[in-house]
Amino acid sequence: MRDTLMKMKLDKFAHLCNQLVERMGFKVRKSVYREETVVLDAYMHIPGNSLHYVIIFLRKNRLSREDILELIDMDTVDLRWMIITTGEIDEDVKALKNDILTLMDWRDFERLITNLGLKREVLPEVGGEGNYLPSLGEFESLLQWARDFLESEDYTRALEYINRALRIKETSEALKIKARILYHMGRSDESLSIFASLLKENPEDDESWFFLGSILESMNQLEDAEEAYSQCVKYNPHNLNCWLNRGTMMLMLEKYHEALLCYEKVLSMRENMPSVWNNRGVALKYLGKYDESLKSYNMAIKFDPKFADAYLNKAILYFEKRDYEKAQNEVTQYLKLHESAEGYILLANIYLRRKREKDAIDALQRAINIEPSNTDARKMLQDLKGRVSLSENRYLEEEIHNLVKLTDYRGKIPAGEEEMKELRGKLWKKLIEKMESLSRERDLLREAIIQDLQDFAKREELKLPRNIKWMSAEKILQFKKEMQKKEEKKD
Repeated sequence: MRDTLMKMKLDKFAHLCNQLVERMGFKVRKSVYREETVVLDAYMHIPGNSLHYVIIFLRKNRLSREDILELIDMDTVDLRWMIITTGEIDEDVKALKNDILTLMDWRDFERLITNLGLKREVLPEVGGEGNYLPSLGEFESLLQWARDFLESEDYTRALEYINRALRIKETSEALKIKARILYHMGRSDESLSIFASLLKENPEDDESWFFLGSILESMNQLEDAEEAYSQCVKYNPHNLNCWLNRGTMMLMLEKYHEALLCYEKVLSMRENMPSVWNNRGVALKYLGKYDESLKSYNMAIKFDPKFADAYLNKAILYFEKRDYEKAQNEVTQYLKLHESAEGYILLANIYLRRKREKDAIDALQRAINIEPSNTDARKMLQDLKGRVSLSENRYLEEEIHNLVKLTDYRGKIPAGEEEMKELRGKLWKKLIEKMESLSRERDLLREAIIQDLQDFAKREELKLPRNIKWMSAEKILQFKKEMQKKEEKKD
């Protein structure tokens, strides 16, 4: 048998590997085939959880440590690995066996094949020509390959394998897969034609109605899609995916009552679906039922504390209710889980309502960094910067005006008129050219004037307020006027 396996063509060997894994109770998520190797991403459901495996079959005479290390990185693997070889395993490879790696040699491989009733699949057809008769297992494997390639968006190969399966047997399941592949290849007319034929033959085929509705919806033929979904749930009221798609489409069409009914139906069949609770919350919000909407968002978070969209929708709800503090808390939590331009734009709007323009500018800049083409964020940032710049201009003009007034106090602060004119000119020029540079100049001027005031107070034996360094120019001016009055009374 070992020699037979060595001579077997790769596609036959791959079919056998698929069957073996399925007979062991696994479902194949993805398959990769290359010279002498079959790699299967598989999983096995258990109550409340699932076991994930990457199962690698090698049909080499001898398996070396390098063979394994070429296929997997032992430092980064986060699944359970099972290596099955139809050859022998070196001693140094056996040393790699641990909690995440299981090794099986060709004897174990042969035992599994025999125990699971697959031995016939590896024996030549009577007549000794080395060909293999198509079997049910091969047909199922071809369907699985077609599904895998469809899921990975390799539509050319998906079509190749589904056509091979259809040459063995034409079933409604295979035709549905082909129709979906054709749609993704841009051959919509052929796809719709297949579904029309299937539904003509069996009008109660809810799955065909579902796929037909999905395609029509993606083609923006919404009325026809709605009819298809209606037929789907008519013939199978328990088709959860159909209720879900129909609800989402109703939400897009702003038919919120109908959307809500669909989501209620989905949740009656499966409660632990955070995305459905979230969408239900959106429908309730548009119906003006804010408290129920909030409860629905909270249910989404209960089932999945990391479900980011629910936090975002809670933030939008609080924002619309003008509860900006709670809105900020929720959008901040959302951005911790998922940074997006939409989230930062909402945060910017919240900051604006809370009179925090500079924080709003920072949030908008983050939005643009994530999505440079976001015109809304760019326009909002430009308008906001203009408003802040104007506000700062006015503030600085007032500050400079007050500071200059301070320098004119009875000539006792040493600064000549020409020097002040020159300094004033420089400050005004910088005010126009660069706001940040102007702020630094203003601070320097402020420090110089305070120092002069301190020197003046020392000479005149006057007391200055301890917090003079933090006082505004207007308050300093007021303080100096009071000092001046005291001096005049003293004189």
